[in-house]
Amino acid sequence: MRVLAAVLFLGLVVSSCSGGEEQSSQNSSVAMEQGKAGEGLIETLIYYTCPMEEHSHIHSSEPGKCPECGMDLVAAVETSVETAEFYGCPMEEHSHVRTDEPGSCPECGMDLKPMRLKKN
Repeated sequence: MRVLAAVLFLGLVVSSCSGGEEQSSQNSSVAMEQGKAGEGLIETLIYYTCPMEEHSHIHSSEPGKCPECGMDLVAAVETSVETAEFYGCPMEEHSHVRTDEPGSCPECGMDLKPMRLKKN
């Protein structure tokens, strides 16, 4: 009886985990890229933005076109310090906050994250 209960419990755990992985893989904001040394580098999608620095205030939760210049929006991802192009606020509303050094967002106080624009 204990064996049957253990098998049923394990089946529930496996099915709930695999269902969650499927759901999260469909809605996930995490992208996997190969690192230079062949190790996996996990980058987290923060928002989409215009690749033009003058339009860094443009942000969206979804891909699209920049309303000011018509260029395709690109993913701004949190990355490693080694591959970072800038430090930015992880809040979509503060996408215009970009610096060359780590620090805090002047608008919300959150730690700035190492980020880069992921151009296709």
